Amino acid sequence: MPYITSQFLVRSRGDRPDVVPAGSANLAFIGQYAEVPDDVVFTVEYSVRTAQTAVATLLNLDTQPEPVYKGQHNPKTLIDALQTLHRR
Repeated sequence: MPYITSQFLVRSRGDRPDVVPAGSANLAFIGQYAEVPDDVVFTVEYSVRTAQTAVATLLNLDTQPEPVYKGQHNPKTLIDALQTLHRR
């Protein structure tokens, strides 16, 4: 499996297709090789989020998947991380 680690390679914007390409009415890409901004590809949630996005977009639903949690912007998380680092 020469490409098993391909999801960890350096990448740039646009090298993965959008979950629902522009103009698409019945095609969506799901899984770890579709583009989801601000998310980490190596999680089950990433794959679930692509499927949720595809369904919501193609069916024109009012709901969208929960936004990606950005813990690096949460002051409590930052303080907890600093305290943990300090203990080591």
